[in-house]
Amino acid sequence: MSTERNRRRGRARGPRLAAAALACALAGGCAVGPNFHAPAPPSLDRYPDQGVPSRLEADGAAQSIALGAPTDPQWWRLFGSPALDDLVGAGLKSSPTLASAREALAQSRDQARAGAGVFFPSLTASAGASHERVNPAELGQSGHGAQFDLYTASGSVSYALDLFGGERRQVEALNAQAGYQRHAVGAAYLLLTGGIVDAAIARAGYADEVATLSHIVGLDGDQRDILNAEYDAGLGALSAELAAEQQLDADQLSLALARQRLAASTTLLQTLMGHEPAEAAPPSPALADLAVPAEAPVSLPSRLVRQRPDILEAEASLHQASAEVGVATAAMFPSINLTGDYGADSLSLASLATPAARFWSVGPSIQVPIFRGGALWFGRKAAQAAYLKAASDYRQTVLAALEQTADALKALDADAAVSRASRTASDAAELNARLSDANRQGGVIADFDAMTAKIAADRARLTLTAAKSQRLQDVVALYLACGGGWNGQDPGSGAIAADAR
Repeated sequence: MSTERNRRRGRARGPRLAAAALACALAGGCAVGPNFHAPAPPSLDRYPDQGVPSRLEADGAAQSIALGAPTDPQWWRLFGSPALDDLVGAGLKSSPTLASAREALAQSRDQARAGAGVFFPSLTASAGASHERVNPAELGQSGHGAQFDLYTASGSVSYALDLFGGERRQVEALNAQAGYQRHAVGAAYLLLTGGIVDAAIARAGYADEVATLSHIVGLDGDQRDILNAEYDAGLGALSAELAAEQQLDADQLSLALARQRLAASTTLLQTLMGHEPAEAAPPSPALADLAVPAEAPVSLPSRLVRQRPDILEAEASLHQASAEVGVATAAMFPSINLTGDYGADSLSLASLATPAARFWSVGPSIQVPIFRGGALWFGRKAAQAAYLKAASDYRQTVLAALEQTADALKALDADAAVSRASRTASDAAELNARLSDANRQGGVIADFDAMTAKIAADRARLTLTAAKSQRLQDVVALYLACGGGWNGQDPGSGAIAADAR
């Protein structure tokens, strides 16, 4: 008896559970497919122990490595150059690349808002007038056709019951795409600011290199002329004159290449700022005006994944792929629409508003996918594969970001060592050049030997210039590797901190 009662209760409970499930679906619906959760941060919240000291000192510039410290969103101001600040500010206002990213963001947000319209009823109205002729033969009858006028006015309303969340997942995917574009603005912003600062540093370094090489070429020419005069007088060897000529040609080649790099860096700077190459070059800082920032903040891995726009882009792509799995899954379930129509048909415009002319209909319609040749099944499989790919892409992006940060840290340590050695060599060569010039004035050594000392000092200065340029550019690389202080605020267009909802 108890077993039979349990069976009856089970049979009675089944319809009630089904009715409750249907009521729940009608009230709010359930969204099939995975609910997205942001990936966990890296398990190790540190970088490899590469022996990088917390304080780097070289060439009179001390720099502290601050692990976990935030990066100033306007980090380029830390180089202490108003000219550099003006370059970056002008680029943020006129760069077509950044403008394009902003418009893409506006487009994706509007698409997300447009997609959210599915949550509201759809209302349409129509009216028409036609002159028609009916052929009785179409109805299997004989006789002459009749001509008449037909006037119609109607309205309809429809609403999709999103029982399985396909529409909600689609809007979720559109919002994720808007999030991707928001972070794409951040990526464009960092690439632009980093590119302008990097190009300005390179241009300053090349300008110093051109000036130094021009001085070396002048001294090479003077030495060649001295050796040529000695050879003509029978006091020197032809080999010495030829060696001097060869050195002059080599330095002229280096000067030509340096001038080409200077021109290329100027053109690059113009392009980044949205200017045409023929426009007047904007004032740019000299290398001596650029200071090494006193602090190098380094984001820990757990914060880095929330700061770098490219990582956040990859996360948004993963979110979109997750939502697309829900869209493909919901497509395999029935869909229900509620529709209603109300209107009037009449043979005369005057009687269109009479009760006899009215018509109406209301009711649900359901579509059940039965057989699509495997299209829905494999569409869902494809969406799942796309999600797994997006997850792998996200992981690779995180690894690349951690690698860049670790490499930038090690580069700064190496730069400090190179700068110290270059400064020591340059100071020694400069002192030797001054002593040689004093000896020349005292008649102790010849002009040729004093020139040789000056050339050696110039070449040491070239090495020092390259070391400072590289150190400054590696500071830029570290700022960018740590996300450049990106906080969702675009100084060129205002706050863009929130996704489209």
